[in-house]
Amino acid sequence: MYLRAPVKAVHSKKDTHGVGSLTQGPSVPNPPKFRPGLIINQNWTLTIMYYHDTTTPKEVVEQAYDHIAEWYLGWVEGPGQRSSPRERYANKVLENAAPASSSSSSPMRVLELGCGPGVPITRMLLDRGAQVVANDISTRQLGMARARCPQATLVAGDMAALSFEPASFDGVVSFFTIFHLPRAEQKGMLAKIHSWLRPGGMFVFNLATVDEEEIHGEFLGHGMFWSSYGVEDSKAMVRDVGLEVVEAEVLEAGEGQLEESDPDYGVKFMWVAARKGV
Repeated sequence: MYLRAPVKAVHSKKDTHGVGSLTQGPSVPNPPKFRPGLIINQNWTLTIMYYHDTTTPKEVVEQAYDHIAEWYLGWVEGPGQRSSPRERYANKVLENAAPASSSSSSPMRVLELGCGPGVPITRMLLDRGAQVVANDISTRQLGMARARCPQATLVAGDMAALSFEPASFDGVVSFFTIFHLPRAEQKGMLAKIHSWLRPGGMFVFNLATVDEEEIHGEFLGHGMFWSSYGVEDSKAMVRDVGLEVVEAEVLEAGEGQLEESDPDYGVKFMWVAARKGV
């Protein structure tokens, strides 16, 4: 799903410092057993948010997407996301799988990692005739996807813990998701995806462009975690697991036309289409 504030922080000239919880987030106490994390919010203000020492990055992500589920749905269906390249990239999977599926009696089978509330991608894939298995770490997001996409097979939990038979899918789609994994786990995740793809299958996804091992930021009023390699190291990681990079491009969100209040304002992502060899 999303990386935002860490990119803005480099250029911020209006930063101030304060201590407390986020405006829309829950009130969090600050006894010694809590550790601070730097938050850069959408108003360009630095805030210290406190995380319990036992809260893992994945728990932060899960709790955040549970908490912001309704806000996230409204945002993802809003005008700022209509210019997102994700539908164009998802279409690459469908076009790549079409020749094989046309010669088979079975529909193309697509895995979506980080499906969120089921829109726009899960629904798009289903509307195009794909058999979809969709995963999300947030049970609230997955419940919303179930209501909107009842034909999909929905699987809750950490994507890194998923297990499928080799060559199970014609394509894999994962937008705004991989960078929520600690980057030490990202190569292993890509290796799993490579094994799940059928020969010639395509994987489309996006990654952040900053080289940061641990990033704590704010998204829609809640603390969030991201982790990322830089652009060239990310491309190398994709190749190292045996995938061919068919296309990779760095694009500013919203084609540079977003309102400053949008969480994606001024943020760049690397969009990738990669294929497994035949």
